[in-house]
Amino acid sequence: GPRKDPVVTTTLNINGATHEVDADPDMPLLWAVRDLVKLPGTKYGCGKALCGACTVHLDGQPTRSCSIPVSAGGGSKV
Repeated sequence: GPRKDPVVTTTLNINGATHEVDADPDMPLLWAVRDLVKLPGTKYGCGKALCGACTVHLDGQPTRSCSIPVSAGGGSKV
């Protein structure tokens, strides 16, 4: 049958609030924030980590959320 991507629960700490999201660990953090946590302020721009529209702070470091997996955000402060 078709390959099924693994879904795992990742705990994200966004703006001081804890959110548990069920997503493929490889899903870009951007989509988890926008679609799963429903915080549309993080924008999709180029999708190649060039334009900066998707920038979030990951433990205080500006990070292009379109280019890192949601699993990288687990346990960090976004």
